[in-house]
Amino acid sequence: MKTSYRIAIIIILILSIIGVFVLLIMPLAKGNTDLTLKIAENNKNKIEFERNIKAYTEIKSRYYILNARLDKYNTQLPFSVNIPVLTEQIYEIEKYSGIKISSINFQDIASPIGTVLQSPIGSINIKLIMTGSYYQTLIFLNTLEIMPRLVKIGSISINSNLAEGNDTGENNLNQIMLATSVSFSVYYDKTEYKTN
Repeated sequence: MKTSYRIAIIIILILSIIGVFVLLIMPLAKGNTDLTLKIAENNKNKIEFERNIKAYTEIKSRYYILNARLDKYNTQLPFSVNIPVLTEQIYEIEKYSGIKISSINFQDIASPIGTVLQSPIGSINIKLIMTGSYYQTLIFLNTLEIMPRLVKIGSISINSNLAEGNDTGENNLNQIMLATSVSFSVYYDKTEYKTN
């Protein structure tokens, strides 16, 4: 019987070792399975997050491009007439070019009464009279054409007043004073935008 006790004890020891092993390994295996599932879920979330970041980055880039275009168009076609700002811009061009403006007349072009569809773009006709040399007048007109605001020059009328010539009797373009009348139009957005 001693051998049968020994066999029974060995079997009980083996079973208890297996039981302890199972009791210790099973939670670890379950923990590994949970950890593996969490890692897989995190990888899936990471891929989705990267996709979202890429989409948001593209949207942000598009926003900045559209915002830059809006700023450009707002400069070219402001939301209101803003005559004081326009007058200041014209006088800045006067200072830059060296001409002398004697008069500026503004005329807002209204839509005909009774029109069903009014244009969202308003127009102001401006007529100014200035004096200066040929080159000063040329600089003024070129600068006026390239100003950020949309400008359409309609007509230019130039009269020359000869300045006193030099001793040799020659006149150059810097000595000839020109009286120039310029008619041009500037445009603005007259749409009423509502903010929420």
